[in-house]
Amino acid sequence: MSTTTESGRIDDIRDARTLFPATSSSAYLNTAAVGLASRELTAAYHRYVDEWSENGLDYARGEAAAETARTSVAALMGADRSDVALIASVSAAAGLIAAQFGPASNGQNVVIGEREYSSNHFPWRLLAAKGYEVRQVPFRNGGLEPEDIARHVDRATQLVAFSGVQTASGHRSDIAAIADTAHAVGALVFVDGSQMVGALPVAADIEHIDVLATSDHKFLMNAGRGIGYCYLSPEVRDRFSPLNAGWKAGRVPFESFFGPTMDLSSTASRFDNSISWLAAIGDEAALSVFDAFGADAIFQRNMDLADLLRSALTEIGRGAIDLPVANRSTIVAVPLAGAEPAELLATLKQRGIICSARDGNLRLAIHFYNHEDDIAQITSALAEL
Repeated sequence: MSTTTESGRIDDIRDARTLFPATSSSAYLNTAAVGLASRELTAAYHRYVDEWSENGLDYARGEAAAETARTSVAALMGADRSDVALIASVSAAAGLIAAQFGPASNGQNVVIGEREYSSNHFPWRLLAAKGYEVRQVPFRNGGLEPEDIARHVDRATQLVAFSGVQTASGHRSDIAAIADTAHAVGALVFVDGSQMVGALPVAADIEHIDVLATSDHKFLMNAGRGIGYCYLSPEVRDRFSPLNAGWKAGRVPFESFFGPTMDLSSTASRFDNSISWLAAIGDEAALSVFDAFGADAIFQRNMDLADLLRSALTEIGRGAIDLPVANRSTIVAVPLAGAEPAELLATLKQRGIICSARDGNLRLAIHFYNHEDDIAQITSALAEL
């Protein structure tokens, strides 16, 4: 049995949903779009806004919250906080890296996925204007397979960019294998971690990644959004220039408001952008739940529920995209098979089930605040429709 401590903390992760009010009225399977707000998150926002209204905004408190959040996300990545920058979004991180590339020469190219989400697609496509050949790898099994990428990589390849988990299919990439191919020719490895960081373990892969970017509004659970987190390996951190450097990039930000000197941080914070203080307050609160339950327990709960969902869908004849175990994630994608997405989503919503449709699939995204009851609810509905 689970218990609630005197402090209100839930001991049993199977009851984590009680910390998230929206779970009382719906089977929420849409974290791949936006995460749910915890009671702690909304309380933190209320406190901060009330103080803002009464006393003026305490921006130093917002800055401190961002530093706590940086530490928390670095831990989820398996990285040191000194290697994580605060950057607005995945596309901003990709744009920063793309901007480091000068005019292409000698057949230089970049390799990306044909169906990648636009934040990890458009910035690289724009390199064509600098003369780079942009090689797009077709998806197979819902994602990018290492051997397919290998056929597009040569000694003139400068970068390989892909998602840790594909947003439409849930395909989890073999990061180590893809990175080995890229690094063998000296190419950078850029990973979009939006559907991975906070949902699944990342630490085992971090040594293979040059740049890993994620947003805060999905599995990090602050749909108010406003801060992204970007890991840069020490080699990349020291090699690239912070093109948008402002006071946040200083060694001591609060002492870096004016010239004539420029003393940039020696850590990845030299790439920091000015942040949303409200987002920082929200991120700090949202991320505290990982400390409460432990990241490993959350990751295991996620995969247990996702496996249960896959099995339940198979039992009703609505099997998910068949992926090898190593390529499975917390996103379970069910082919729509000609069903009209908007109509299906509306019908499910009427039944208290919230999910999405992406690229020909019904996308069901599991997070630890889901429960076996949610799986029973969605499979029952799909069996009837």
